[in-house]
Amino acid sequence: MPVVRKPSSGRFVKRGPVQETVKVTTTRSSNSIEELGDTNFGTLDESKDGMIVSYDSKTDKFILITADNVLEESVVDDDLPDVFIDQIEAEVDLGTIALDDLDGGTWS
Repeated sequence: MPVVRKPSSGRFVKRGPVQETVKVTTTRSSNSIEELGDTNFGTLDESKDGMIVSYDSKTDKFILITADNVLEESVVDDDLPDVFIDQIEAEVDLGTIALDDLDGGTWS
């Protein structure tokens, strides 16, 4: 008696849509500002405390400057904005400043 076999389904493989391999690029975010590539702060320690972050267009980097540097740069053209002068006059009461406690700094 002949043997009748059911055809195997091995030849007929159902294929679904081809999935593309996804390449994931991860970047680690910076944990601190000194890790950023466009900074030039040097070693951040106690000596840099109180300094201000400023952008230096010559080097295309962020640098640290002192408040004195900010004031020096603001008067390079020998002219302060009138709004700034008005604000100082409104906020500073010369009558409350004791002259014996006033430190004028050094003059050359």
